[in-house]
Amino acid sequence: MKIAGVREIREKTASYLSGREPFLVTKHGKISGVYVPLESPDRLPDEWRKEIGRLLSLHFAKILESKGVSDQDIAEDFRGFRRRRRGR
Repeated sequence: MKIAGVREIREKTASYLSGREPFLVTKHGKISGVYVPLESPDRLPDEWRKEIGRLLSLHFAKILESKGVSDQDIAEDFRGFRRRRRGR
């Protein structure tokens, strides 16, 4: 799997984004993102998928906490959605 810096991606955007291979995006030597072509998201290694999921959940948890949304609020909203979807 390729690893490319932000500067390199800027210079060769078309070639990177038209490729079929997922790649990591780095900024100052640290991973700042990942590009996965939609045709092949299953090619991303499982450990990367887990890490991406973990980081996204932390990010969303911070956003929800800053807005005062609790786990209970989310569960109630989800139950309401399911009831509406079933037509009850």
